[in-house]
Amino acid sequence: MIWNSSEYSHPGHRRKNNEDAVYSNARSGVWCVADGMGGHQNGGLASQWLVDAIASTPAYATIDECVNELQKRIFALNQTLYDKGGALSENSHTKRQTVGCTFVIFISDGVRNACLWAGDSRLYLLRNDNLYQITDDHSLVNDLVSRGIISESETHNHPQAHVVTRALGASETLSFEKKIFKAQQGDRYLLCSDGLYNELEPSDISAALAMSESSQSCRALVDKVLKTEATDNLTACVINAALASGY
Repeated sequence: MIWNSSEYSHPGHRRKNNEDAVYSNARSGVWCVADGMGGHQNGGLASQWLVDAIASTPAYATIDECVNELQKRIFALNQTLYDKGGALSENSHTKRQTVGCTFVIFISDGVRNACLWAGDSRLYLLRNDNLYQITDDHSLVNDLVSRGIISESETHNHPQAHVVTRALGASETLSFEKKIFKAQQGDRYLLCSDGLYNELEPSDISAALAMSESSQSCRALVDKVLKTEATDNLTACVINAALASGY
């Protein structure tokens, strides 16, 4: 399998700064979207540091080796960001500050895929015209839905809709999830921040991912959101899979 990918990030209509960050490397088969939290400067710092850590990861012979190395770097960065928040709090004599971000990382060797995530940044898959959400949000409202306390329809207007329960740098101990699954010819993947998917219907995402080029898909998703109030930063990273010639 060979990959073609495109990415686009926009601050939205309400915010001057963009705390999102995106990394896309089709050649090495690694992609990431990070959504900063903890204030403009702190959130943007966390997102960028994560992207930098991923970008500096050397190439590995197997996907398992790559995933293991990324996990080590994520845990090390979590400690760095947590300590950074503590230092900022001491200097300003305020409550503990957060220097953190939610993230979703997608890794593929063309046969096997891996997804690592914490928080509410998402990975979608369009396969055989069916849209799947690969990630489960680590958020308060998602926990309430899973426990049957509120319905899915009540999540959109819930007063704590943006409260995440896991994030890089938010606590001294980080818990993130990992999924391993097979790649298939014709797969279309979308990594995105909540500022993108919160303004879209699943049908919007399916229609965009069905376009022939990843750049078309990416632009269609962002343009659709920018026609709304777009109150948050928004980032899309679209990845298309095709069989290499000769197979």
